[in-house]
Amino acid sequence: MKIAIKNIFLLTLFTSLILSFISCELEDEINEQIEESIDTEETEESEPEVVLSNESNITSISVILNDVQYNAKIDFLNKTILLTLPSGTNLSEIIPAITISDFATISPDPSSVKNYEEGVLFTITAEDGTTQEYEVTIIAPSNENSIISITLDDELMEPITGYIDEESKSILFEVPNTLDLSAVKINITIPENAVTSLETESIVDLSSTIALNITAENGDVSEYSVSSYTTNLLTNPSGDNNGSGWDFDPNTGIETTAEYGNIFYITAYEGDFSPHIYQTITFPRDYSEKYVLFIGNLTTEKVLENSITRHSYLWAKQIGEFSQDDWIYMQGMGHSAGANEWEVVSGSHKLLPNVTGTYFQLGQGRRNGDPYDGTTCKFRDLEVRLFESAEEAAIYVSQVYNQ
Repeated sequence: MKIAIKNIFLLTLFTSLILSFISCELEDEINEQIEESIDTEETEESEPEVVLSNESNITSISVILNDVQYNAKIDFLNKTILLTLPSGTNLSEIIPAITISDFATISPDPSSVKNYEEGVLFTITAEDGTTQEYEVTIIAPSNENSIISITLDDELMEPITGYIDEESKSILFEVPNTLDLSAVKINITIPENAVTSLETESIVDLSSTIALNITAENGDVSEYSVSSYTTNLLTNPSGDNNGSGWDFDPNTGIETTAEYGNIFYITAYEGDFSPHIYQTITFPRDYSEKYVLFIGNLTTEKVLENSITRHSYLWAKQIGEFSQDDWIYMQGMGHSAGANEWEVVSGSHKLLPNVTGTYFQLGQGRRNGDPYDGTTCKFRDLEVRLFESAEEAAIYVSQVYNQ
């Protein structure tokens, strides 16, 4: 019995010792884990993880010219950049200001690039090493949109060069009466990189005014009007062939001078009416409601102050089937300068519907009560032409005839 009790005591003691040892071991292990956890937290707090940027963009490109900043358009989707500068800018001297993402780098160095016109490929490297490529183009598109030359071509004649009036954006062709204006070939020369609304060698109908637009490389547009006008419709206007085609009253005629060539003259003696020189003109095609221009260089030997008497003048009337209410006379074309002073006298008049021609005459003016006294007045460089508008006739007078 005592032995059994002793054995139980020893077993209990041994078990207690074992449990005590195991408990100490577990406590030590837990303490170690706690210490390791504390050490790890302290390490994380003292040494945070570094995250590198992956941003690799060009965010802006600009150039300042004459205190004006020009900014590029950036297409982030296609990685293309376009900077447009004013026409005429010397692109070889342009160094743009380029902004990129923080911590990124750019290659090549923008300051080393001398020509951006064809596009320059830049590589942007982010802080983490990732890259993107952008194509950068800088242009200064031309604003040239004027017509260099324009001609009409026909197989049966030499090319006709148009007169270009840049101020009014009008183009005028002097065409022969025999030319079929409904189908003429037009040739146009324009600046490089410009675009025309009519292709060169186009067939056009020039029986009325047409529009022609020239668009420059930078998008600026010039709008021209293109029209035709007739050659001089007068027969022998300079007096060749002794005035063949003209009708002469008494005391009128033609003289030849070394300075001006053939000159028409009218001498008016006593009486109520001036003698005249006449010519009837038949129009080559329908010019209803268009404009006729009469023009010449006129002078006179004597004048009366504040009077039309003895001044040379041009006069005409329309020929056709008109109503009684139609005003057919075309007046107001008289010399007003001093004695022996040549003066260009002209007038453009709108034609009536159904007009077929004009009766044209030269005369010497007279106011009622003023006598004729044998004064001679003179005429040279006479022309009668047909135009699409009064404005085009005025351009011809100032820019072509007077030149």
